[in-house]
Amino acid sequence: MRRDWDERARKNAGMALKVLFQGLARWRWIRRLYAALSGAPMVGSHLRRLALRMFPPRALVWTHISSGPGKGLWVHLDPRFEMDYAKGNYEASIQRALSSHLRPGSVFYDVGAHIGILSLLAARLVGPAGSVFSFEADPANAERIEEHVRRNEFRQIHIVPRAVWRTAGRLRFERASAQSSRNQGVITTEPAASTANTIEVKAIALDDFSRGHLPPTLIKIDVEGAEADVLGGSEEVFASARPVLICEIHHERAAEEVTQWLRERGYTFEWFTDILRFPRHLLARHA
Repeated sequence: MRRDWDERARKNAGMALKVLFQGLARWRWIRRLYAALSGAPMVGSHLRRLALRMFPPRALVWTHISSGPGKGLWVHLDPRFEMDYAKGNYEASIQRALSSHLRPGSVFYDVGAHIGILSLLAARLVGPAGSVFSFEADPANAERIEEHVRRNEFRQIHIVPRAVWRTAGRLRFERASAQSSRNQGVITTEPAASTANTIEVKAIALDDFSRGHLPPTLIKIDVEGAEADVLGGSEEVFASARPVLICEIHHERAAEEVTQWLRERGYTFEWFTDILRFPRHLLARHA
């Protein structure tokens, strides 16, 4: 785990330094220093400490996605932890699936949109004639989606600042720390002590939402273990619209619940990878 963390930290810090140096003068020695540091082995922890010193908490920088189907999109990132998003290979298998199934005029429901990286790509794919609905319970993340929408001038992205659940109501939402790899929070229905990271959020069911909005062509769900609860409030949507589903599964019980739910409704599915390690992603279509 420590080795994986150091490697991720080294890459993130390296990208952060790249953004900073590109914004400075064109001094050749700076470019050479960055090239040497970013490729040197066993310096992940040193680069991470350097990035933490150079960039204060919550200091975000604007940069472009450098490759992949989202190349050229503007993203507003924490240079200490989030620069992987700028590389263009963030959840590459999901990006490929979106590119295969979304067309101009399609409708995309992004459930658990985080800061909107996949929503941005979807907006590019569906074009002005399509629609993207970005569901995000964390107010801070929803604000960043709004920033991304404005900077990229996408009018087809509609932000829905709600948790998605079986029924409408209010839920407790445990916000993740900035240092987490995905900065995704967790919905809980269990009694819990109030903390700085626990907030109350409004929840909706997709069945209720879809009655007043365009039905989805494709739904992506990434809700940190609450997948079955989202599907439980989506019976009408799947029966009528029969959308393609991309779902991140976080543990074995959720895998059993979701796959059984899909089978009972005439869906077939495939895993994006044969590696039996969670989280895993599945792609489901109506037979």
